[in-house]
Amino acid sequence: MIKQIGYALVLAISSVGLASGQSLEDSLALAYTSNPTLQAERARVRAVAEGVVQARAGYLPNVSASAGISRSRTESSGGFFNQANTVTPKNYSINASQAVWRGGRITGAIDQAEANALAAQENLRAIEQSILLEAATAFMNIRRDTEIAEIRNNNVAVLDAQLQAAEDRFEVGEITRTDVAQAEARRSAARAQFAAALAQLASSRAAYVRVVGQAPGTLADAPPLPTLPETLEDANEIAADFSPTLRQAAFAEEAAQANIRIARGALAPDVSLSASAGTRRDSSFSGDQSDSYSIGASVSIPIFTGGLNRSRVRAAAHSADQARLQVTATRRLVEENTTNAFNNLVATESVIASSSQSVRANEIALEGVQQEAFVGLRTTLDVLNAEQELLDARLTLVTAERDAYIAGLVLLQSMGLLTAETLGLNVDIYDPARYESGSNIDLTPWN
Repeated sequence: MIKQIGYALVLAISSVGLASGQSLEDSLALAYTSNPTLQAERARVRAVAEGVVQARAGYLPNVSASAGISRSRTESSGGFFNQANTVTPKNYSINASQAVWRGGRITGAIDQAEANALAAQENLRAIEQSILLEAATAFMNIRRDTEIAEIRNNNVAVLDAQLQAAEDRFEVGEITRTDVAQAEARRSAARAQFAAALAQLASSRAAYVRVVGQAPGTLADAPPLPTLPETLEDANEIAADFSPTLRQAAFAEEAAQANIRIARGALAPDVSLSASAGTRRDSSFSGDQSDSYSIGASVSIPIFTGGLNRSRVRAAAHSADQARLQVTATRRLVEENTTNAFNNLVATESVIASSSQSVRANEIALEGVQQEAFVGLRTTLDVLNAEQELLDARLTLVTAERDAYIAGLVLLQSMGLLTAETLGLNVDIYDPARYESGSNIDLTPWN
């Protein structure tokens, strides 16, 4: 059974889809360019940006043209003559209308659409950073789980040898059957833990494929983290300026304020101009033609709407208050997340230092216990316990190294800096402004 498990480990670690030495940057670049969730959000941003073009159309005239043709035949009989008349009437017309004054509804709609487009861009930044964090986490999880599986596999081999030695010593009467049973129990538990480690490794590989889109290769060491702030105050200041969640909330407030102007515009007069021209040919008989032209202006003034328009203004004002308060709540949440991420990073770095010391100390202790057991000063259980403590220390160190790296990335994300530019990814950076359909809005990041 142990040979089968060991063979499974070889398959899990060595049978991969990509070349060996795959770097974290390669994995993140694949996720950045091909993750379907990210691609879908980019499409949504492009759709939202079209709202700016649609809002600006309110400034421009509406022009339409129409044409029609039909054929009719009239026959009459009576008296000495039968009469038949066939006509093919043709109608052509062109109509144009131009809004002159709409009470600020057009400018309000444009400002609202621009704010919505910028809010969508900030949401895209948040999702980009979330996907990059997911990909990095999957990468580091595979490295951690691979090391854990190797440690567990080595532990099984050590306990196999320990059990064999215990059986040999029992045969010559140096130890009791209890010692042999203890060694056998530890080996059985180690095998179960090794099998669980392989299952966890397979799960981490599946998560990697989901985020990145390809099976992982033999993963290289993770590169050093970008420069991180030295103090919590610096981290919070950066987050206040660059957090996409906070920026999105601010743009949502701008959109809500613009919606008030749109609602108030319904209380004002609506002034527009219109013009039309048309011609009719052969309407009554062949050769008949009539032309018409018109130009006019219209003013529409709301007098009584049952309180509908004023209710809409109040509703828009309440929504703006909600958006304003949401900015405050979001700012507090961003500060909380940044604080937690910073403190978690400090804690994990401390765990690494203590775990490294624990590994060194347990290695020395195990060596001493083994020598003392050889001369009869320690029991088999003492050796097994020393081996278990060393194993636990090594596993803690491997997990702490992974946790510290991810904690650094989470801190970058909470500050809004976990971007392709910050990480130095070799990708074509997605720029929403490139996909604006005729819109000239400024998509420069809000500050």
